[in-house]
Amino acid sequence: MRQDFSSAEPKSHHLGRLIDELAHLLPAQGPISIFIHHNTLHAFEDLPFEEAVERAGEELGCEPFLAESRYRDKLASGRILARDVEALLHEQLGQRGTEDVSGVSTRFDVWRAVVLHGIPAATGRELSWILEETPALSHFRTDVPANARSALDMLREQDDPMEEERRAVRRLWNACVEAVRHAGEPSIPPATAPVRHRDWLHVIYGLDTDAWIHPPLIRFLAGYLDQGLAHWSMPERSRGIHGCFLEIYGTSLAAQCGPWALALPRLVVEERAAGRDALSSIANSLAQLGVAEAEWVDYLTAELLALRGWAGIVRQIEERPDRVPARDLTDTLRGYLAVRLLFERAALKHAAGEISFGGPLSNLRMALRNRLFRPPAPTVLERAWPIFHVAQLCGLDVSVVEQWMARNVAELESELQEINSMRRRRILHQAFERAIRYRVYDALIHHAPQKVPGPPAFQAVFCLDEREESFRRHMEEAEPACETFSTAGFFNVAMYHQGVSDAHPRPLCPVAIRPQHYVAEIELDGDRLAGRSRRLRRRAAGFLGYNVRVGSRLPVRGAVLMTAFGWLALVPLVFRVVFPWLFSRWHRVREAATTASRTRLELDRQDTAPPVGMHSGFTVREMADIVRRVLEDIGICDRLAPLVLVVGHGSISLNNPHESAHDCGACGGGRGGANARAFAQMANDPRVRQFLAAGGLRIGGDTWFVGAQRNTCNNTVTFYDDDLVPAQFRAVFERARDAIETARRSEAHERCRRFDAAPQWYPPLAALAHVQGRAADLAQPRPEYGHATNAFCIIGRRTRTRGLFLDRRAFLVSYDPTRDLDGAILSRIMAAAVPVVAGISLEYYFSYVDPSGYGCGTKLPHNVTSLLGVMDGAQSDLRTGLPWQMVEIHEPTRLAIIVEGAPDRVRRVLLDNPAIERLVRNRWIWLACLDAESGALWEFRSMGFVQHTPKHSLAVVTGESAAWYQGKRGFLPPVAIVPEPHVASGAGASA
Repeated sequence: MRQDFSSAEPKSHHLGRLIDELAHLLPAQGPISIFIHHNTLHAFEDLPFEEAVERAGEELGCEPFLAESRYRDKLASGRILARDVEALLHEQLGQRGTEDVSGVSTRFDVWRAVVLHGIPAATGRELSWILEETPALSHFRTDVPANARSALDMLREQDDPMEEERRAVRRLWNACVEAVRHAGEPSIPPATAPVRHRDWLHVIYGLDTDAWIHPPLIRFLAGYLDQGLAHWSMPERSRGIHGCFLEIYGTSLAAQCGPWALALPRLVVEERAAGRDALSSIANSLAQLGVAEAEWVDYLTAELLALRGWAGIVRQIEERPDRVPARDLTDTLRGYLAVRLLFERAALKHAAGEISFGGPLSNLRMALRNRLFRPPAPTVLERAWPIFHVAQLCGLDVSVVEQWMARNVAELESELQEINSMRRRRILHQAFERAIRYRVYDALIHHAPQKVPGPPAFQAVFCLDEREESFRRHMEEAEPACETFSTAGFFNVAMYHQGVSDAHPRPLCPVAIRPQHYVAEIELDGDRLAGRSRRLRRRAAGFLGYNVRVGSRLPVRGAVLMTAFGWLALVPLVFRVVFPWLFSRWHRVREAATTASRTRLELDRQDTAPPVGMHSGFTVREMADIVRRVLEDIGICDRLAPLVLVVGHGSISLNNPHESAHDCGACGGGRGGANARAFAQMANDPRVRQFLAAGGLRIGGDTWFVGAQRNTCNNTVTFYDDDLVPAQFRAVFERARDAIETARRSEAHERCRRFDAAPQWYPPLAALAHVQGRAADLAQPRPEYGHATNAFCIIGRRTRTRGLFLDRRAFLVSYDPTRDLDGAILSRIMAAAVPVVAGISLEYYFSYVDPSGYGCGTKLPHNVTSLLGVMDGAQSDLRTGLPWQMVEIHEPTRLAIIVEGAPDRVRRVLLDNPAIERLVRNRWIWLACLDAESGALWEFRSMGFVQHTPKHSLAVVTGESAAWYQGKRGFLPPVAIVPEPHVASGAGASA
């Protein structure tokens, strides 16, 4: 994870390279308007997943798994199966499982009892309260397993079973206490020394210098990085973070930071007099703080992670300035560190005075070293408590415990240390994931492939997004003659796109790609006067809105505006709050009045220089390559239907700072409608078709492409350039519209089952109105659930999953293994899709297991700052990750990717893609292969691909999807949906 640096290279180069390396530990989340789903712990991907999350938890202070009590709830509800726990223990213990542990039982039996039933953690006063105020010493545990119940059964046969049980429990407890008392003192690990000066002061004196320096540092960063939210721009931003800081804080402004900052002006003057750049300033500050070169890695890591959200956004803008409007910022992580260390030195100078330390700061940590307290040893009762529970769970006779020697206690304590709470959580989590994966594996093995009955009337290509799984399923149920496909939702059109009403272009492609092409949307109104009038109305509305927003925040102008015109805002406010769906419709009408009725994408290569990127538009050859690539990937080059819909997606909702996180991940947090439109426009271009025909791919005049975008929040579908659809395709186009209209209602109906505010009796039309209302509701923190519940990705033919209810949990990627003889298509599909879906899955995982550490907590206290992200309240670290309202219905599980193809082919693809191979080898994602011929399935394990044996049957539901999910709120297992015979739609179920 960390590179080795040559001691012979100059210190400044060494320090610069070190900072660049440590930047990998920071969140890689971009600006909130271009939300990039990514692996929260990307810096640890070179480690096995379990080891990585536990190590990251120690370094970042976050949770690697759910709390043990949460897993026990899942055990009780059947989401975790005891047989999966037992299978995992057999795999992990191997021959060690048969060994005896302290005369209690075999290691397997001890581990099984402890993992399945747990040992309640209790120390200190909590343990004293439990022993004195609860029946812990009066009754045996109620969950004692059946094989350990013999003693309890004997007690029940006594005349006074309750008294006999109390005596037996007390005797067992006393025996455990005496055994521990005679076992000697336990070994105590040495205390871990803090790294930063702040940590030393906080541990010993309770002084928190971060509480002093973070408020002014956050204010400075928010002003410097601002992307247009502030009324005034910070002066001297062109000098970089470090230079700007020296210009501003060389004045009396430093005194506004607080009494701790008295030394700050002097430090700034010294910096300016010495003419130090950011890197030299860091080196000087480290020397002044007494941080030796050997400590640089640990010390700078701790400093960066102390405010990792802000440090992360600094790095993101430094690396990808094309993602923000203010692209001329001289923004470097080195500048941030230089400023932070200057604040640190001023704060430590003040703290040294408060603890009466008069020496140089370089000696401060050494002076505090002797005052560090060692952690106390556990008491006899604290050591006896877990042994007491193990004795109950294993059915151990009290006479055996009374005969224990010191080595018996030591051996059992050592075993319990190995199977501590963290290890138990790890095993339970693995069992939890195993149950979810195996359900899907079994369903795919048992499900009979289904084909379209006859030639397809039309085809539709969607994004691979798991939210499209349900939409495709309902569309196929509404129109059995349609055929659907899916691919990465940027449709291979990597571009900077600027809509006709957009102020700035934005990238629309996976985050790993930096677009080279700029594409603008242009108006095509025949009436130039009408077009000019619309532009003037837009500008006037924007000018008025901006001045009202700014003026309402000023004392004089705000008072005048609110007094004179505040009442005018009452009517739209009432409609927004009480009738959000009506306000949404009115808003769409207003938008239509200021938007051109006819626009086109300017796709052809232009000679003019683009505002961003290398080229304006594409050449015909580039467009042909894009079209060929997508059609080959999904396998329809030689079997195109008369009409092909290309449907991107995005999410539009009101008052939702994380709206971009609901957009298309393959478009880098953008909306894929422009990509779908561009692809359709390219595929319809006669020049492109002629170029493709010369290469052997013929798109005849009997096929037409139409681009569209689905709003996954309110389920509206917008078609692009439908005025160009030739007359011969109008009938099939209207047929496709009807199918989509039915699918809109049915998919909204299915989504509503997860919204507690939506009654379960809602019909589809009412459900559609409900989701439209959520999207327009000013106070709605859950306009949609986005990628929540994602659990697996299936790369293969639609025939494998058509008619299979997957509960909106599956990313679907179209791939035909019979048309890919050398695996080249699979290789590029996985290279494009796997990083996207893995990033989404892992971000949802971490934001759920630790909502405040890895996620950004609840939305309620969030405030948008600098148009870059959100803070809690008026001032905090920049909160990265996902809000709780987006993940609350999620199940944290690593993504299981199932590829239709032979293991040998998939193995070769992994060798050609080292980044994906690393994710699979280290178990950040699971990988399985579904044989295209036999239907057998293999899962990748440490020893290679292992064939899976199904354990669940596949239920069959007659009718439509609603017959299975109607009236149910929680997760549902896969089932086969079979249409009722001779009935177009129905609701009968037999499962």
